[in-house]
Amino acid sequence: MQYNVEVFNHQYSVVVAFVQRLAYYRGLTAVWNGQTTPSEFWAATVDDYLKLATVAWCNVFGSRKEALHWTQTPTCDILQQASQDFHHRLLSKTGFTQQQWETYHKEMRAFRDKYVAHFDLANRFTDPVPYFDPALQVAYAYQEWSRELIKPVLLNQPTLSSLYEQCKAKASTIIIQQPRP
Repeated sequence: MQYNVEVFNHQYSVVVAFVQRLAYYRGLTAVWNGQTTPSEFWAATVDDYLKLATVAWCNVFGSRKEALHWTQTPTCDILQQASQDFHHRLLSKTGFTQQQWETYHKEMRAFRDKYVAHFDLANRFTDPVPYFDPALQVAYAYQEWSRELIKPVLLNQPTLSSLYEQCKAKASTIIIQQPRP
């Protein structure tokens, strides 16, 4: 076998969770921004979806020390080749150069480390919130990569891009359906 089944099963579900949470965040934000009546509940809910998306993304694409980091999926026999393949897909999907990827990767981890997962009073997070389109493209690259690595397991799974669109559409209808005070 060329991949770690246990790691992959958990890892893939975390990537799916990232895509769902980001889609929910964006779907809710699109409607929320048009609302005239402020709601602390919806403000917190929308914000929390982005935080959950950040944590999920960093679990798989953040630090190599993470148990679910994407490098934990391929076995030693194909690790180098699989890593090069994923890296190539990642740069191709995002349009990043190697340097741009490294900068973006640091921004995502800093957002998670200094704002989402921890709060450092002495060194507050003041950078802009990272743009999440590249993070989404990394997830899409991961699905393509893992489909090649683990062919029979993923053949019947919907694409992450279709899941994203479905979840975003579903989320955008939720606030609209809520009764107004």
